[in-house]
Amino acid sequence: MLIFGERRQIMDCRVICVVFLVPIVSLAGAEKFERFDNKPIWRRAFGGEINTFPAQGPGSDVYIVAEDRALHSLNGDTGEVNWIYRPGGKLRSLLMIGADGTIYIQNDRREFFAVTPGGTGRWKLLLSAEMAVLPAGSSDGRVFLPLLSGEMLCVSRRGEILWTIDMGSEASASPVVNADGLVWIPLNSGKIICVDTWGEEIAHVSLDESVSTLALDGDERIWAGGYDGAISVFPHYTGRHSQSASTQLDPVFRLKTESSRVTAILTTSSKQGLVFYATGEAVAYSEDGEETGRFRIALSSGAPSVSTDGTIFAPVSDGSIRVVHPDAINAHTKLQVGSALSEPLLTEQGMLIAGGRDWILYAWKAGLPGSGWLQFRGGPLRSGTLPTSSAVIDRKTARKDSRFLIREQMAVSDSLEQRMKLVEEIESYTDELTMRKALPWVDLLLEDLVSIGTIRSVDVKSSHALVRAAGYQLISKGIDFRLRGLVLQCLRNEKDPLALAAGFRALGYIGSDWDGASMRTIYSRYKALGPQGERFILETARALMDLIRYNGGVSDSSGIDLINRLLSSDISNVNKKELLFILADG
Repeated sequence: MLIFGERRQIMDCRVICVVFLVPIVSLAGAEKFERFDNKPIWRRAFGGEINTFPAQGPGSDVYIVAEDRALHSLNGDTGEVNWIYRPGGKLRSLLMIGADGTIYIQNDRREFFAVTPGGTGRWKLLLSAEMAVLPAGSSDGRVFLPLLSGEMLCVSRRGEILWTIDMGSEASASPVVNADGLVWIPLNSGKIICVDTWGEEIAHVSLDESVSTLALDGDERIWAGGYDGAISVFPHYTGRHSQSASTQLDPVFRLKTESSRVTAILTTSSKQGLVFYATGEAVAYSEDGEETGRFRIALSSGAPSVSTDGTIFAPVSDGSIRVVHPDAINAHTKLQVGSALSEPLLTEQGMLIAGGRDWILYAWKAGLPGSGWLQFRGGPLRSGTLPTSSAVIDRKTARKDSRFLIREQMAVSDSLEQRMKLVEEIESYTDELTMRKALPWVDLLLEDLVSIGTIRSVDVKSSHALVRAAGYQLISKGIDFRLRGLVLQCLRNEKDPLALAAGFRALGYIGSDWDGASMRTIYSRYKALGPQGERFILETARALMDLIRYNGGVSDSSGIDLINRLLSSDISNVNKKELLFILADG
């Protein structure tokens, strides 16, 4: 088996090749090398040059900004156009997909737009200054915007500015966000600062030269590449036990084998890195900083993409995309068209997609993307993070805090009074960030409130549907859309009409439904239980329309069936009129 970082000689050349996530090779001898098929699977013409990178949402849709002042959505497998959105003004070469499926773009009027997966505008924000670098997005749905003024904004997925900080210097490269929601921002001063969920600097790094690119590895370590060619790797930092205002972090290792700018860093889930330099050198490093291999490849800009078998797809200086094969580094393939190709995207379905200055988007069948930070800005979302669905604080850790233990007992109590006291405490916070700073493990309490009586088997009399209804509402108001998964799980077992209606509304307000799971769950539960009173019917309609508005359309065909069922409801004339008003407001 060949592994990442293994050295070997190729024929008589003095070339040390890095094998990057390569497949198993038979001990009896390597199989005959099969050349990559350089014929595109599909092409799609646009109304202007494509000189920026594509991105992919959580589903199969691919997005691209072209010089025709439009955002385009396509089916990544076929190239079929889904929709075209023109917000006004000339669009910047900025494209990022939020973890909840929201598409973010900016025009030349300093307007920052959130676009739904269905191709409608959700909100826009007028910035006080242009963005200095590309934005970043966290796994909970927040977006971070570094401005030329030296400020950075944290914006919720609903368009609310949660906080603003003055960094004291412009960002030198795009931020990255780790699984704990901490934002790492490199500055022109040579400093890298780490900002927590509430916009407070909790750690920093001081370097001799400013950073040109950042990356995360499988252990949440920060890889920083400098304009001077230096590579520094810093440990995973959570800040939970920090007592100082800002902790000075020391590197796990720091090295400088090259003197030219670091143009890109790729890392694997096993904490190894492949670093590209402006001079054309590509050097592989172990998790401890030992050089394990190198080869030459002159990137044009940005980062390559890497498939699961270790094949590297790199945009190079002659305008082509070079396909570097892990088992035959000298037998590379060129993907070349009539003009220079932009930075490629390797989709979750294994399509390699890149735009050309000939106004055409091209796609090749390439193989599934590798696991790790193996594309520009980390992955297909281009968001500067490695998405995670896990809670920031686990229950075992939370139980070390006596404040949590007391509230956990309230959350699982047989007493309705005790459980409602906890609900009232959580509701008393008018600002969610303040609440989460005071109760950092609140998501675990919300899980207790909604799961007892649904996914946890208990006495029906002590399951308290009123508490579950309140819990669903509290979840829906939160910043983190990932609790949608918990709500879906609970609603599949929810039998109380009051709690079920509250859960439907929670799914609607959370909004994110790129996979149609929310719409299907509402339909299936409504169909299984039948109309449970006129209020239940109206609340179901409101939830459905909330989903349609947030996603820019019906996210699953079950939504059409649900609309028909609602319209055929036997209700009073007054509520029939209200129902029609709700359904017409989509």
